[in-house]
Amino acid sequence: MDIFLKIVIILSLFGIALQDFKERNVFLWLLLLSGLSMGAFHFSKVYYQQFILTTLINFSIVIAIVFVLFIYAKTVLKDDLKSTFGLGDFLFFIVLVIGFPTATFLVLFSFSLVFSLLLCFLLKHKLKQESVPLAGMQALFICVIFIVNWIFNIENLYVI
Repeated sequence: MDIFLKIVIILSLFGIALQDFKERNVFLWLLLLSGLSMGAFHFSKVYYQQFILTTLINFSIVIAIVFVLFIYAKTVLKDDLKSTFGLGDFLFFIVLVIGFPTATFLVLFSFSLVFSLLLCFLLKHKLKQESVPLAGMQALFICVIFIVNWIFNIENLYVI
């Protein structure tokens, strides 16, 4: 079952990255598939109480981040949240919330944002649209992390 979930996770994350880079839009079914497969994989590695607790903590962190982004958009950018942060990006945050225990979530979420920022600066001249494919960049980062972790068995992401 693990190998099946791993394949589904990799393909769905890669699909999210491709679609977001090409169209700045992600199919809801891809996000659902990714969230369900990552959630099932996470659930299979920990006790169900730990899964529920870490998912609630991770969700609280994401809500706090989105709230700060909302305040920043209203006060500094003088714009609404909808035009500064896409629904697909938020839904991908939820995929990450379900997919990892809190310590791993915090590390991977933070580094995926740094990776996205660096990639955005590197590809700025090649990006045709002004918007940033954040969900796609984060999906690409998480996909690479999973592949490297599973191939080289560096660290169990669900024990951290």
